[in-house]
Amino acid sequence: MSEPGDVTFAATLPELSFTATAIHDAKATLLANLPPLTFVASTGTLAGAALAATLPALVFAAQAVPVTDVALAGAFPPLELVAEARYQSYAVRPVTGQSATRWRHAANHDAGAEDRREATVREHAPTRAPWQAAGPWVAGVEYRRHSTRVRAPVANRAWHQEAVPVQIGGRAGHADAILLRTARSSAFEGAIRAEWLRWALRHQDGWRDRRFMGTSHFDTARRHAGHFHAEEIQNAVYLRRWWRSFFQAAMRPLPGRHPPVPFVPPVPAACYLPNAHLLFTEDAARPSEAQGTPALDGDLLFVCEHPDHPDAGSVLVPNRRVYFVINEVTLIRWPDGTPVPVLGLSLSLDADSWAWGFEATLPVIAESLVVPDMGAAPVELIATVNGTAFHVLAENLSRERVFGDASIRISGRGRSAALAAPYAPVIAFANTEPHSARQLMDDVLTFNGIPLGWTVDWALTDWLVSTGVFAKQGTWIEALTTIVGAAGGYLLLYPSEKILRVHHRYPVVPWDWWDDVTPDFVLPVDTVARESLRWIDKPAYNRVFVAGQETGVLGQVTRTGTAGDVLAPMVVDALITQAAAARQRGIAILSDTGRQIEVTLRLPVLPETGIIEPGAFVAYQDGGMARLGIVRSTRVEAGLPEVWQTLGVQSHA
Repeated sequence: MSEPGDVTFAATLPELSFTATAIHDAKATLLANLPPLTFVASTGTLAGAALAATLPALVFAAQAVPVTDVALAGAFPPLELVAEARYQSYAVRPVTGQSATRWRHAANHDAGAEDRREATVREHAPTRAPWQAAGPWVAGVEYRRHSTRVRAPVANRAWHQEAVPVQIGGRAGHADAILLRTARSSAFEGAIRAEWLRWALRHQDGWRDRRFMGTSHFDTARRHAGHFHAEEIQNAVYLRRWWRSFFQAAMRPLPGRHPPVPFVPPVPAACYLPNAHLLFTEDAARPSEAQGTPALDGDLLFVCEHPDHPDAGSVLVPNRRVYFVINEVTLIRWPDGTPVPVLGLSLSLDADSWAWGFEATLPVIAESLVVPDMGAAPVELIATVNGTAFHVLAENLSRERVFGDASIRISGRGRSAALAAPYAPVIAFANTEPHSARQLMDDVLTFNGIPLGWTVDWALTDWLVSTGVFAKQGTWIEALTTIVGAAGGYLLLYPSEKILRVHHRYPVVPWDWWDDVTPDFVLPVDTVARESLRWIDKPAYNRVFVAGQETGVLGQVTRTGTAGDVLAPMVVDALITQAAAARQRGIAILSDTGRQIEVTLRLPVLPETGIIEPGAFVAYQDGGMARLGIVRSTRVEAGLPEVWQTLGVQSHA
């Protein structure tokens, strides 16, 4: 039983109400006295203790107002009573028992014990060795061999002995042949002087004009000007057939210093062709009204007339017999603009990366241009490939040397690497008030109230995030990917500008691509140098549940036109606080299902296309089948004089 203590009673009386009605045409004052309220409390099992309390009388006064129809209803607040009582039990409770533990400290207990082991004493006992040194033992034996061996003459027969020449009459198959002259016909033989030619050809110095007139089939050739001789193979003569050519005979540069030739990118074509034949005046609109035709209302629809402009819709690459591409690859140091010699470089980006990957091979003489000072940030470079500039950081450097050749290799990431480790600090991000997802990204890109210099190109459906829902500890880029990933988006970086593009993985669901998507690039089959396809089968989910955690929503996303009977695993994300976020996340999950085709296309960097980045829709002709897909990865390999780009395209069967 517990020790005596203080006991507190708390009681609440029922509400008191009063209703009064005004009397018409009367001046009266109504006074009312309520009876006193009493309260009795008992202490329960404690005998002789009772609490009685009397509350003061309640008084109510009301005055009637004449000529007024008023109904007055009032309610008194609840009455509360707090009482305190103390008691003394005067009970003595001595210790009547003692607890015992099952174990305690053990004490030494000496008991008689028999030790069967004792110190051993060496015992000398006669022993018998199973073996010992053996001695000679003479026994009567018969020795069949004599001490002195004598060669026994044994008659034998030798199969081989010294040969004796035997004179045998034989016939030689080959002997000195005797020249035998037989009558035969030979194309070549020793010539015999014919006597009948003495009178014709005398062997002596004679007069040239008295020699015998002979006929010979072979004579000294003489130039014959009477016939025209034509020969199919002769010395070629340089023939200029083109007035203008992009290629000509190259030559080594002469000794001396030559300034680099700057690459001037072509000026993009204007979307609207200039035309000054439009003249709008008020006088021109009045006659149309008089004739019953509507006047000009100013609703003009302008369309892009140039097929090569980005705003003109799809970029149609023409089908040519030969594609001429002038590749230009440069590497300079930023911001001083010092040229860096480069032997080859590569750039890569995919939908799961938030920075361009960079690798380059440089000669050894360029090592001082890319090595940063002690403790300084990595050197920032500008890699230009056919007019497209990429700002990259030279983070890693290695050197390789073989016999007669030496080079260095550098690798790094785009300038967005400054938002990640090891350059960015680890910060605890949280929202202290309601913000939209777009505003949360602006808050992340602000440090101590100062913007970091990056802007956001938002392409998702925005939604509101409640207070305290967003909580992330990490770098800036980790917080940004957490926000966009909640709605099924991803980050894409501009090559040279500090702009973060937020795209949805599936801007249009795959089953509506052919109806609702205008491809960004239409490639003929002749532009693709290499193509490879790989089929992938994924579960055909058609329904998914997407939910928040504490203050979020539960969304059910079902593919249109299906029964929704194949459920995908449930997705839980703290930032799914509204239906807009749940719907976008569900679309991203249901779109990445069913049979897919991973297509790899290798093609040059054409002037019409440039470098095709992830997120673009590409259509091309695969034999007799037209394919449409979205670019998921891009890799550019620039090894002069060739520059190739490899696209990873995701298509659905």
